[in-house]
Amino acid sequence: MQKVAFYLNNSSLSGRDYTSILDGNPGVGGSEYEFMLVPFLLQDRKNNIIPYLITNCEAIFPHKNTVLIKNLYECCDYCVHNGIDEVVVDIKHFDKNVLDIFAGKLNIIIWAHNNVPYSRLKLFWKLDYIKKIVNCGREELELYRDHITTLKSTYIYNIFPFKNKQYYSSRIDCGNNHNVVYMGSLVETKGFHVLAKAWKNILRVVPDAQLYVIGSGRLYNQKAKLGKYGIAEKKYEDLFMRNLLDTDGNILESVHFLGLLGIEKYEIMGKCKVAVPNPTGFSECLPITSIEMQLMGCNIVTIEHPAYLDTVKNKKYLYERTSMLAEYVASRLTSDRDDINELYDFVSSRFGIESNIQRWEHLILNINEPSVEVISEFDYQHKKVKDALLKYKINHRWSNNLPCIEQWYLLLQKINGKFHQVYDLLIRHYYSIFKR
Repeated sequence: MQKVAFYLNNSSLSGRDYTSILDGNPGVGGSEYEFMLVPFLLQDRKNNIIPYLITNCEAIFPHKNTVLIKNLYECCDYCVHNGIDEVVVDIKHFDKNVLDIFAGKLNIIIWAHNNVPYSRLKLFWKLDYIKKIVNCGREELELYRDHITTLKSTYIYNIFPFKNKQYYSSRIDCGNNHNVVYMGSLVETKGFHVLAKAWKNILRVVPDAQLYVIGSGRLYNQKAKLGKYGIAEKKYEDLFMRNLLDTDGNILESVHFLGLLGIEKYEIMGKCKVAVPNPTGFSECLPITSIEMQLMGCNIVTIEHPAYLDTVKNKKYLYERTSMLAEYVASRLTSDRDDINELYDFVSSRFGIESNIQRWEHLILNINEPSVEVISEFDYQHKKVKDALLKYKINHRWSNNLPCIEQWYLLLQKINGKFHQVYDLLIRHYYSIFKR
């Protein structure tokens, strides 16, 4: 029997009841949910695997093997002394200083629920105890297709425990409404401020549009100090609320903040025609939110990004620049809904339990097996060129340290961002002089 531990850092999620884990995300972060879900699904299968959930805060879990520890060091120490050879660690909690102590004693699987920094890719390749990097999406993996660490990397889609089609369709209100829904943590990395900035422009085109906001600044931190409106931390709340107030300083009648919701969120999404998951794509790898939104018949509008190339069926309304958001939302509000049956078939076949839990089983039981995934059909950011470069690097190891194409993309983005900052500064300076 192969023992494997999943290290869940749930320091901000203590005391909750997670026994209904198969009913969907109970209102926690997507990565935390998957760290609970996968070992739970592994435990009742005939797969010669004994999964452990190792966590640092007390809560009510449905797992057979749950261990309470204080930190990553204690997790690894427990595994060494209890015959657990493999430990799955979220990339957010990777700590080289700790893991080096247990080099040669544990096999580490890095689960990349966040984008993998290129400095980390080089490090992961050199560290022998890191056996695999698991990306949440195929497109995310292929961003660094031309990096040698691809030989240690794979992808396994995040799992969503689907109910039957009737469960979702019965909650969908197909009326001719102009409702928009956002769902996610109300922190800057999740991009709600971009939608807030666009909202009044949307209203100019669709005056009866309504915005429903599911989420809170306390999604990842229950102790976060919220601002005046009790929605998000003060600094961020001030940033987006200035775009959602009327001339009297009141929240626009078209905007509804609903806070954190459990399964009742489906009732809200079912009444919305358009959904906007993180409109910046920043920090997203495989967002469950976009899956849930499509299950409820929502038309997705968001940025063209690997996370959404993987999860969104209709890619026509994935924009290149956030400045296009208002135009795309208004267009989707006044167009027909996507076919609900096609949406369900797409997400259930790609993100269902069986195919993805089988990939986890194969990975755990064949940890040292090298593999290079076949590239997908989307030639996003020249992945075919990246594939050719990978083959060259495999045959010419001297070239392994050459920069990846994606690194050049990131550099150009920084330069472009600086250019626009300088341009805006000059324009403001010009107008200040002109007005004198």
